[in-house]
Amino acid sequence: MGEEYEISTIGHWDDDLTFELDEAFNLMYQEVIAVTDLHLLPSPPIDRIGIVVGVTHINDEVELLVRFSDCIENLIKTQFCGDFVLMSKLNPIKSPA
Repeated sequence: MGEEYEISTIGHWDDDLTFELDEAFNLMYQEVIAVTDLHLLPSPPIDRIGIVVGVTHINDEVELLVRFSDCIENLIKTQFCGDFVLMSKLNPIKSPA
């Protein structure tokens, strides 16, 4: 077979930077928008809105599957939190009084 390789990381890995399964599942069916598209609010085009449609657990890392009109993106927590915003956080639904 192949040779064994030693892998080292630079710095300290923070476990808070990864999704827990329950945290990821709580985001299912939430609408998201990229930070770069925030200027399109309050009515962004439908093709700029993504919907969290799935969760994967591969190589000990939980990822979100976000469906856009033209693609599906796999996002780890650092990508999701750094590049996207939940629409519900931007435009909270007001309940009737």
